[in-house]
Amino acid sequence: MLQAKDIKTVNELQEYFSKPEKVVDYLIDLVKFFEIKSVFKPLNSIKKRGYSLSNVLALFISLPFLHHGSVHALFRSGSRNLAEGGKDVYYRAKNREDIGWRKLLVNVVKRFERIVAAKGEVTEVGKRCLIIDDSLLSKTGRKIEYSGRLWDHVTHRSLLGLRLLLLCYYDGKSTIPVDFSIHRERGKNEQKPYGLSRKHLKQQHKKDRTEGSQGHQRSMEVDESKAEIGLQMIKRALRYLKVDYVLMDSWFTSERMIGCILGHHKQRVNLIGMMKMGNAKYEYKGKFYDAQALLKSVKRTIGIKRSRKIKSAYIVVDVLYKDYPVRLYFSRFGQRGKWHLLLSTDRSLSYVQMMELYQIRWTIEVLFKECKGFLNLGHCQSKNFDAQIADTTVTMIQYILLTLKKRFDQYETRGEIFRNTSEQVGERRLHVRLWELLIVIMRTIVDTLGIIIEDIDMAITKVINQNKLAGILELLSPEAKIILT
Repeated sequence: MLQAKDIKTVNELQEYFSKPEKVVDYLIDLVKFFEIKSVFKPLNSIKKRGYSLSNVLALFISLPFLHHGSVHALFRSGSRNLAEGGKDVYYRAKNREDIGWRKLLVNVVKRFERIVAAKGEVTEVGKRCLIIDDSLLSKTGRKIEYSGRLWDHVTHRSLLGLRLLLLCYYDGKSTIPVDFSIHRERGKNEQKPYGLSRKHLKQQHKKDRTEGSQGHQRSMEVDESKAEIGLQMIKRALRYLKVDYVLMDSWFTSERMIGCILGHHKQRVNLIGMMKMGNAKYEYKGKFYDAQALLKSVKRTIGIKRSRKIKSAYIVVDVLYKDYPVRLYFSRFGQRGKWHLLLSTDRSLSYVQMMELYQIRWTIEVLFKECKGFLNLGHCQSKNFDAQIADTTVTMIQYILLTLKKRFDQYETRGEIFRNTSEQVGERRLHVRLWELLIVIMRTIVDTLGIIIEDIDMAITKVINQNKLAGILELLSPEAKIILT
């Protein structure tokens, strides 16, 4: 019955059940410290049958730490008493089109920055970066709104799903998500647009949204160019975040992106991006070269250098790209490796400095992996696109909370925090059930043996000390047996 044989008294048992150092208690304190309800406060005017939307969202954020990946699993478990209202309340909240999920995420990001600043941690000037990249969110149902077949660069095959475009912010120490959009890709096969047959496209869920609503605005982004939406996300982030560099791979590096970032009037921001060894033209000493021709030319005139720190060969050359002064970095790892090309609008950066900054881009890949592995990113199989937006936003908020804890407890990874928290929450639920069982035992003692109320604590202590629970178990009521199961 008891979890530890060395527990002597009821008071000691109660103390064991409420140890303040439990990870779950820390997270509860963290949520209070984060003032998550004040962040959600603007949503309280939006009610569903009298239920506070902020409370509904607070439960969504807690689900992964309660061993429940979904609302359905929560209501089938013994923890359904944690929920406010029935499960339909939570499904309807996710499906609403009038909730400003993007604004909510921005408020959480701003709160994160205020907490970090209040702790006396100043963001590291020169390394504050925005990072943009995309990832596949695989799905299992063709009827999911806007889903289609997409090429997965990880597995190198076509999968059913949606494409997540994510913008992250690195402040010199932590990387957190700040904005995202969800897309589909039409593809080149006109007979099977989005990789689906006409029949399957007709069977997809369709929802009529009020024009101008938050849900309508997000649905309009689905078929927009990722580069265009990414540009809009970067512009919004630059309004409230201090940024030195924007990092991106070759898919996003373009003339328009360079012009937008260099033209930002409120702060000086530079771009570092991968470039394809393709047909783009660069002006060097009055002549125009593509990447391969330029590499061949500078090999003779500048020569190949080697970096011991990066363990690579490289060539650095200043050129004009679409009339923008930029610095190109040709880089090769190994004697037979392929040459790669990176571009920076900051022409003061050395090769090593540029590579150290560009390597920060890897943190967004870590974010994708951790969110998918621990926080169920992309696991939502709702047919409603609004629910997909809601679920992704909740995952991003969860990640920010874990990052804040990691920020002040550097010895733990986010994965360790998640696993420890989940285990402790499960342990806590078991302790609550055992404590409820003891209450039932006390009632049984009163009803069966006629012991007066003042003697109950002493009686329970005596029973525990003498290990004489076996006889009392025979007297348990049906209520107690339900608790045990």
